[in-house]
Amino acid sequence: MATQLIRAQVMLDPEDYRRLQALANEAGKSLSETLREAVLRFLDEQERQKQEQLRKALAEMRQIRKQNAARYGVYKGDLVNEAREERERQMEDVWKQWS
Repeated sequence: MATQLIRAQVMLDPEDYRRLQALANEAGKSLSETLREAVLRFLDEQERQKQEQLRKALAEMRQIRKQNAARYGVYKGDLVNEAREERERQMEDVWKQWS
């Protein structure tokens, strides 16, 4: 392996250890290599599930947006600039009060 490895101690149930050692032997690999591969697969699966959850959330948000657009229509204004202008007006009013 090209990267530096860090030693970690793992406690396993005896039966799990036996099964893992048997898998390593069948594959002609060390127990450590087999564990690293298992950890990598687990981490990849966790990341895949996280990405899938995000995709589902985005799909739900798109559906809500579509429903709201059908129900209320689409606002044609520029909310960011309108909010910025309103804030500037408010600040001008405050400055006028203090001047």
